[in-house]
Amino acid sequence: MATQITRIAVKIHFECPGDENAIQDLNMYILAVYSYPDQFADKPHLSFQQHLLNVIDAESRRASGKFQS
Repeated sequence: MATQITRIAVKIHFECPGDENAIQDLNMYILAVYSYPDQFADKPHLSFQQHLLNVIDAESRRASGKFQS
């Protein structure tokens, strides 16, 4: 019953330098929160921390072109 993880864009505008990385981190965290219930339904042993690390890894591979979203 797992659903495909999709990217969620957080549309916030800040006036401080370095916000791009913070927004990217926030996007990955929100994506993990959003997709965790489906993953947990299929894998009850999966902790949120493990799921978050999986999301970060998948997003990093997608950004580098090694993984299609």
